[in-house]
Amino acid sequence: MKKKLSKRAKIALIVLASALALLLLVVVAGVIYINSKMSMLSRPTSGSYSIPEDEELSFEHLDLDYIDVMENGGNIAPPEGDVNVHEDITNILLIGSDEREENKSDTGRADSMMLLSINSKDNTWKLASFERGVGVSIPNHGDDWLTHTYAYGGPELLLKTLRDYYKVDVSKYVRVNFTVFEEGITDIGGVVVDLSEEEAAYMNDIAGEDKWEAGEARLDGPTALVYARIRHLDSDWKRVERQQEVIQGAADQIATLSPAKINLIADKLLPMIETNLTNGELWQLAFKMPALLTSDADQITVPDQDYCWGINLPSGRSVIGCDFEEEAARLDAFLTGETYVRESES
Repeated sequence: MKKKLSKRAKIALIVLASALALLLLVVVAGVIYINSKMSMLSRPTSGSYSIPEDEELSFEHLDLDYIDVMENGGNIAPPEGDVNVHEDITNILLIGSDEREENKSDTGRADSMMLLSINSKDNTWKLASFERGVGVSIPNHGDDWLTHTYAYGGPELLLKTLRDYYKVDVSKYVRVNFTVFEEGITDIGGVVVDLSEEEAAYMNDIAGEDKWEAGEARLDGPTALVYARIRHLDSDWKRVERQQEVIQGAADQIATLSPAKINLIADKLLPMIETNLTNGELWQLAFKMPALLTSDADQITVPDQDYCWGINLPSGRSVIGCDFEEEAARLDAFLTGETYVRESES
């Protein structure tokens, strides 16, 4: 004989069922909300790789296997060996192009190339910046600066070039141009950087007034862009360090924003950002970001300035030369947290 539930038990079950239903609605609403934000992102056009005869290069695809960086290219060849793949590490290339139109970045150069590396096992993140003046072979063009691979072949050629020359496992990217950078930095409330006396004087010279002094300074978007692009003051390597400082400063600032503020900024900027990350991959990143933003990123610049040399090309252009095999090993050790000893010094 079945035992009847008491009135109190029935009420408890109804409350529990209502709570679970409400929780389910909240989760569903959250999923719909985040997916709607992800759908605002600009996505690249998929297709197959081909170079029609007597036509310009076309890289409107995501399949990197069909790109041959040496095809009718130059003489600077990538090293032998396979790409270094690590199951717990996700690499995403952050591309800052020098275009200024809000929704266009297919004719500019990759002014900034920074690898965001996330270790899901250790729950840490790292930044590896690639020096733009390194010489590489560009299909149907010859030897030229790494930064120009983006101008000739878009993100796909840039990704393939980094995979081939530095053996780094990267096939995903996020691209912003100068307009997105300026508006994004301003909207989050600026970034705090530590200005040297030389940098402050340089910034004042550009501003035409004594506005800056050595020490901590909060920069808005346009000013942060000026700061991140300084190179005539010292070198491209110091320029890369400034870019890394701005990225870290932006991460620190975003961690202080309210969900409502982040929502407003997302609605404005997401349509101007291009990525080939899937919604599923973006979901994985979304779960990791709160923990990642509470820590600073280890940083490196590739190649090592102390082990580089100059190469004068027949065209008259000068590029940076390096031992790609050594730099690939150095980069991999950095990403995996291992100690690297250069072969020539072991």
